[in-house]
Amino acid sequence: MSVDLNQVAEDMFKMVKKDQGMKKYKPGDLFKAMIKNYESEGLSKKDCKSAIRILIDSERLNYTYFNGTFVEIPGIEGAAMAAEEASHHS
Repeated sequence: MSVDLNQVAEDMFKMVKKDQGMKKYKPGDLFKAMIKNYESEGLSKKDCKSAIRILIDSERLNYTYFNGTFVEIPGIEGAAMAAEEASHHS
């Protein structure tokens, strides 16, 4: 049975987004959660790595390095953040 890696990637993204600012996920944390969610479909660690690669390549998530490797939603840099805030107030 083949697993839809785009769906796995979407589930990973939702998991990271839901806990954004409260919890940082290591890639291994995401692997364990997805392997458990897709247990009946035989999802492998290699499949999970491919799903994370989809998210990294599309820039929906990025790797951060601080006392370990984490996968997070990219932050908005200064000028871009000011422009976004201004657009919400107009």
